[in-house]
Amino acid sequence: MKIEKWHVLLSLVCLITGLLIALYYKSSDMRFNPIAQKNQNLVAMIRTQEKKNRELEAEITKIRKDLDKYQQAIASGQGSLGRMQENLADLKFRAGLVKVSGPGIKITLNDQEQARTAKDPEYYMIHYSNILYIVNDLRSAGAEAIAVNGIRVVTNSDIRCAGSIILVNTRRLAPPYVITAIGDPEQLEMYVRSGEYYTLEMAKFPVSLEKLNKVVIPPYKGSYTFNYANALPKVGGN
Repeated sequence: MKIEKWHVLLSLVCLITGLLIALYYKSSDMRFNPIAQKNQNLVAMIRTQEKKNRELEAEITKIRKDLDKYQQAIASGQGSLGRMQENLADLKFRAGLVKVSGPGIKITLNDQEQARTAKDPEYYMIHYSNILYIVNDLRSAGAEAIAVNGIRVVTNSDIRCAGSIILVNTRRLAPPYVITAIGDPEQLEMYVRSGEYYTLEMAKFPVSLEKLNKVVIPPYKGSYTFNYANALPKVGGN
């Protein structure tokens, strides 16, 4: 292999490693001012962000394809090259960049029928906070992968709303809201049923929970943006 490919491979490994380190220091603001939710300027901002996100997704897709090519190029490598390929694949897996499957649960949330005719329909609707709390319950239960309506939720995923619109990674959702998670089905169910899910159930929302032998979670298709966090160079093996 030429030295140029070594440089490319090492750069990719450092990039994804730095990404995983930085994710632990990035916090997403999951709270939202109810008054600002109705602000038209916010809706316009969301639309702008959605457009930017689509552009970034296209760029991420290209990078993934290039990354796959480099992995194939070193597939027959020996010694350290082979180990680097394995490490790179593991990093992609941990970053949520690959599709995964395994046992888990499927949670379905829906608005109440009164939401269509009530004077104050918001009292009968599922809100972003309900989804956020359930996602947090799943994380506490040790879920290894989570998706909402087929959208992968990773460490820096943003769950919020603009008015009555629920957004995950700036993508708009519509009811019913289906949350899938991979992990120990028994433990996931226990945590979920004792948290936000129970509150919705007691409030007569149409919700359901199903344990599954196989759950398929798609890869994360969004972008990772860091404005302040930078990966530190590895010095002296530390």
